[in-house]
Amino acid sequence: MKIFPQQNKAIDIIRKWDTVITYDGEYMRNIQNIVVISNISVEPFFVPILQERENTAVIAVPCQEYRQSGHRSSFKEADIIIIWLNLEVLLPEIHSGVTDSRWKEEKAEKIRMSCRDMAKYITLYSGAMVTWLLFEDYFLHLAMATGHRGNSFVEKVNQGIQEELPDETVVIDLKYLIAEMGIGAAFSAKNKYRWNFPYSKLLAVAVANEVQKQYFIENGISKKCLVLDCDNVLWGGILSEDGMGSIRLGSSGLGLEYQEFQRFVLSLYYRGVILAICSKNDRTDVLRVFREHSGMILKEEHIACFQVNWKNKTYNIRQIAVRLNIGTESMVFVDDSPFEIEAVKAFLPEVTTIPYHRETMYAAFSCFHLKENPGYGEVVKRNDAYRTEVFRQEIKAKCDSYNEYLAALEMKIDIHEIVPAEYGRIAELTQRTNKCTNGVRCTVANIREWADSMEGHLYTVTYADKFSDMGIVGGFGIRDDKLALFSLSCRVLGREIEDEMLRYIQERYRITEYEFRDTGKNDNLKLLLEKLQGSRNF
Repeated sequence: MKIFPQQNKAIDIIRKWDTVITYDGEYMRNIQNIVVISNISVEPFFVPILQERENTAVIAVPCQEYRQSGHRSSFKEADIIIIWLNLEVLLPEIHSGVTDSRWKEEKAEKIRMSCRDMAKYITLYSGAMVTWLLFEDYFLHLAMATGHRGNSFVEKVNQGIQEELPDETVVIDLKYLIAEMGIGAAFSAKNKYRWNFPYSKLLAVAVANEVQKQYFIENGISKKCLVLDCDNVLWGGILSEDGMGSIRLGSSGLGLEYQEFQRFVLSLYYRGVILAICSKNDRTDVLRVFREHSGMILKEEHIACFQVNWKNKTYNIRQIAVRLNIGTESMVFVDDSPFEIEAVKAFLPEVTTIPYHRETMYAAFSCFHLKENPGYGEVVKRNDAYRTEVFRQEIKAKCDSYNEYLAALEMKIDIHEIVPAEYGRIAELTQRTNKCTNGVRCTVANIREWADSMEGHLYTVTYADKFSDMGIVGGFGIRDDKLALFSLSCRVLGREIEDEMLRYIQERYRITEYEFRDTGKNDNLKLLLEKLQGSRNF
């Protein structure tokens, strides 16, 4: 196969897709049913790509048939519904170039209303994650000069659609994906006239990859912690040899790349990533740089854990995992030393490693799947919880008994019926929690539907202690005398909060059964529920 220069990016996308679909089998099993609604033939290329995942069924629905009652069951069972409509098929007369402004206004409004009706119909019968691909007009550019700016029609249509879609709809900018790989690589005249699919297989792969990533983002499935070396990563030079005054770090010259990397890392922090330092240095020297160097973008309060000493880095990464109470599989490690990178690969293969290189490393951070605006308050609370964990461990070491330790924390636990502002956080917890959970996963749409149905009760659990306010850490739901939902963050395990949640349930409800789905890590909760059920306390 000949590969043209503009296709290199697209080939990388295929390799990226291959990496993504093997990212985490546990999460991949959650995606069992996908529905694609389209006015082009997605079966030859797009559907097979989606079906590469084991146990995933994909149903293609022609857009003119989506209202047929036979498709409702597919919508109801779907985990993801993808809408991929092609503007050229909807408006073949757009090629004429003689359409006036009134015609464009009428057509834009008609498309807007049709998309609104489709979105309403789908959400009526499904709680799936709906992914909507915006229109592109690059098919016009194929016959135009390179400098052609196109017209504002497609932008107006896309803006109108976005105004009509429900807030929880995931929107994918198809024009961006095409621009990323190049127009020549994204379109295929052969596929268009033979299969009624005007795009290349490379673009189909890119769209599938983006859908997958958006699924991870919406469900909080991501690496959690970024572990950073310092020398020649956060600043240029060797601190122990050069001293703080001689390291390279600033807004220009040789220090610019390091400051820009810090700014990038800070953007990850504000999207919920835990930051930790793993450096072979003297701790006091490193802290001095964080506190006093004018070129530092990252500050001490942004770092949840400093593991700075002269021990080997695989040991220190394990210590960071213990101190933060997270799994090493959720960690990403950045270092400039090939030796350190290879050592971590050898002894901690579950840790994602990224060699520091200013020109090539940024693409590797796609292992993080992050929301654009997760909520500043929640991010700060989460980071404070991890950063202050060392103080809790110090208190625990000084206490003579477990009860003394719990009393010393001065815990405040609040359980209340859920309110709309909490839907997103509870949905995120059900997706991310694998230990203290009954295994039921919910989307925001599921939580909203449950809360609005009046068929059961949903509760939110918040936690604070003398060191930090962790905000929402758990949730549970009762429906038809059944414990239908139970989820508690791993951050607060070992403080008997799960017992407090179950006592709350016992005092208010007569539960006859519970729903449970095995996550591979939630056996302890199952044993607790079985014990309560056997003692007739449930």
